[in-house]
Amino acid sequence: MANNKPLTAYLVDAITRERLAFQYNPNDIVDSKSTTYATLVVPGMSHPRYQFVAGDARKISFTVVFYQKDVKKQVAWLQSLLYPTHAGSMLKQAPHQVLFFFGELYPGTPCLVREVRAHYSYLFDPATLLPQRADVEVTLEEVVAQSVNASEVRR
Repeated sequence: MANNKPLTAYLVDAITRERLAFQYNPNDIVDSKSTTYATLVVPGMSHPRYQFVAGDARKISFTVVFYQKDVKKQVAWLQSLLYPTHAGSMLKQAPHQVLFFFGELYPGTPCLVREVRAHYSYLFDPATLLPQRADVEVTLEEVVAQSVNASEVRR
């Protein structure tokens, strides 16, 4: 029997296993990757030569919308992934990695949360002024344990 329940994107804290399911899937996702080259200037040449240095991090960016269901708490959960854990004044643990799930496109991709930008819109509770809607821009960077070959990307 086919599962007719719509898939919902979500993040899982890789340490605590807490999960934040998005109320609505992002409308678009930007998946970007760049590389670094050293520019070699050769006297007398019309153009520089380039030497590959390393790949930069793969970035995955999207906007999620939270509406009426404890908006402040959901935004705070995302923001907490930018902070380390301290024991007194000593660093105990770096910010937690997350797993990003978005169907078959991102089936549990390990990432670091690099940026969270919350835009609180025109809906605020009249008694408390707590936000009733937030558009939250999230930028993740993929965590890769070992170097990836070009042919592996094409699979």
